Amino acid sequence: MKKSALLWLILVICLIILAGWLFSRSKLNTSVLSLLPQANSTTIPNELIDGFQNRLDKQLVWLIKPAQIDNVAPVQWWYNALKEQSFIQEVNGSIDSQFQKDWAQSAYQYRYQLVDPITLHRIESDSQLSWILSQLYSPFSGLTTNELVHDPLLITRSTQLNQLSQKSHLTVKHNWLTAEDEHNNTWYMIYAELKGSSFDMNQSQHIVEQLNTLADSLQRQWSDTEIIKRGVLFYSHAASTQAKQDITTIGSLSILGIIALIILIFRSIRPILLTLLSITIGIVCGAVAVLAIFGEIHIITLVMSTSIIGIAIDYALHYLTERLLYGNQESPWQSLNKLISTLVIALITSLLAYLILLFTPFPGLKQLATFAIFGLIGAFLTVACWYPFLVQRLPTRRNIAEPFFAKWLALWQTRSMQFSMTLLALLFISLGLSQLKIDDDVGQLQALPTDLYHQEQKMIEITKQTNDQKWFIVYGQTAEQALQRLEAFLPFLNQAKENGLMDDYQTINLPSQQQQRSNIASIKQHAPVVIEGLQRLGITPSEQLLTMTDDNLMSPTQWLASPLSQGRKLLWLSLENEQSAILIPISNIQNITELKKLTNTSQGVQWLDRRQDFNDMFTSYRQHLSQLLAIAITVICLSFIYRNWKYGIRIALKSTLPTLLSVGASLAILGLTHQSLNLFSMLALILVIGIGIDYTLFLSNAKSQTTGALLAVSMAALTTLLSFGLLVLSHTHAIVGFGLVLTGGIFTAFLFAPIGQPPNQIKKISSTSKKYNN
Repeated sequence: MKKSALLWLILVICLIILAGWLFSRSKLNTSVLSLLPQANSTTIPNELIDGFQNRLDKQLVWLIKPAQIDNVAPVQWWYNALKEQSFIQEVNGSIDSQFQKDWAQSAYQYRYQLVDPITLHRIESDSQLSWILSQLYSPFSGLTTNELVHDPLLITRSTQLNQLSQKSHLTVKHNWLTAEDEHNNTWYMIYAELKGSSFDMNQSQHIVEQLNTLADSLQRQWSDTEIIKRGVLFYSHAASTQAKQDITTIGSLSILGIIALIILIFRSIRPILLTLLSITIGIVCGAVAVLAIFGEIHIITLVMSTSIIGIAIDYALHYLTERLLYGNQESPWQSLNKLISTLVIALITSLLAYLILLFTPFPGLKQLATFAIFGLIGAFLTVACWYPFLVQRLPTRRNIAEPFFAKWLALWQTRSMQFSMTLLALLFISLGLSQLKIDDDVGQLQALPTDLYHQEQKMIEITKQTNDQKWFIVYGQTAEQALQRLEAFLPFLNQAKENGLMDDYQTINLPSQQQQRSNIASIKQHAPVVIEGLQRLGITPSEQLLTMTDDNLMSPTQWLASPLSQGRKLLWLSLENEQSAILIPISNIQNITELKKLTNTSQGVQWLDRRQDFNDMFTSYRQHLSQLLAIAITVICLSFIYRNWKYGIRIALKSTLPTLLSVGASLAILGLTHQSLNLFSMLALILVIGIGIDYTLFLSNAKSQTTGALLAVSMAALTTLLSFGLLVLSHTHAIVGFGLVLTGGIFTAFLFAPIGQPPNQIKKISSTSKKYNN
């Protein structure tokens, strides 16, 4: 034993050193999406989907409403303030004269290559001259002879007018991008891109605080100015702040409750120090394992991992309770020998429960399972290797609440108690199950803070730009292939728009090289008709039109660098291996079923609805897990029946009740508290089964006294409930549901643990009960 204790000491020292090294090189992840598995329902390379998502996550948008519509001073101040921030990559929203000049220059330089389809159709149908004449003789067109000489086909003007005629809720006013609300108030839009990730907790807090300081400063200078914001950064920061509060609240209350319970029972500080020792070493083991395997630890993992305190402490409590009651009758090694087999079984059942989580596809749950498995092993080894040396001269007390426990156990051996409690449990379960609802919506994982939610809704109402992330994505092995596929797909998309399947869509304004050559060839073919018409009017075009060639095509790189891509850059992505994709956001979908069928019309087109993909995946895994749980419950019940069959069929069947009722009560409490059943509820059920079995096992340990075992089990259940029960204080819906299932299930498993006792334990109960009755 001394060798084992020394070996474990050396290992713990190494783990502590390793933990310090790993923490300094690891990061804390706060992204809810990173808790989810990769949705792989499409054939699009994940690098493209992740690339689009990462760029969208970095976007920040503000709408500013000055007190006077024409007073753009606060808008300009906010724009300049953002440009001075080191964490901002790019700021947009200003359409000043220089930008307009640059845009016009680029549009003119590539007017033939990028001619829009409407203008091209007029040219090919020889009706462009009529349109030019309408512009020439219109008193409001502002057409000059100089413009007509240098761009006789008026392609630049025509393309610009066609783009402006497209339905949009955003316009340019006072050289700024603006939108109007339902009361005709003008809101100025400024949007920016972060340099780093929105989920980097180290910088997100600083960035949000700095932006809040700037917003306060703006409103001090222009008190009636209103500003609203939207961006993943703000949601991520709110989530991490809530998680920190959860860790502080849940962890502190859990530890304080456990300390108070131990002091109440042991009336000594040493058991507290010993339990803290095993818990601390367990946490070190869990953290080292997670950081070594995953290279990071998620904030939700930290919150949920506080709950394993309630399990890790069980091993210490069972041993310390044995020493408290019988320390003056047996040596520390005899106490350990008496409990070791049951402790090992309890450890194995808990590990098996967490092992199932390890094989789920959810990175967050894999981290939790890893943390728990190594944490529980660390806590168990601390108790088994060190406690016999550390509990010397530990104070002992006898008959702690023994009369109450004896009567409680005796009461559970009466048929009336067993029947009435089982009937009440069944009624409770029936009532709860009748109100239970299933909801696999991934949005239920985390609620948006009220203030941010209202700002988001207001921004959607003003700009009509939703954030529901429903897109078509067109991809190809090369940029040229992606653009050609887009051109093949757009007619079907336009037809869908005309048929009312959706209101509108967005895409890039860059034709493929093939289309650019075709545009030039078509213009060269039909331009003479226009030129001759103009010459009859005495207008002589410049020589450039007559000598235009296709050796100056615009590439995606040039397009991204030009002002022409302003506001559309996010819709294009190209990887180093030349794989490229175009994102097509769809707004106001009226018939999603028919719209999704468009993916069959062209090559390289996929429908992407990440939220629905995750919802479908949640449903699939919940159903799959339900089947696994049904098999596990059946195996456990058959094992209990086989183990107790020698005592008769009644005891054998009754031994299954704690497991069955705990599962039923877990589901029922969800229904009664109006929480929906989802995948995370099913995962919590796994732990209910793994932990709940321990109570029945410890109470039926033939080597222990039943009242002493019940005291230890009661303390173990209370500490577990203090840990899992406090999860309902979390601000995250998924964690609240997780805590409710575990609390309801573990309490029921503890309550019904005495119901299936074998005859040898019943004799002990009767003997103890008679002693106090007499």
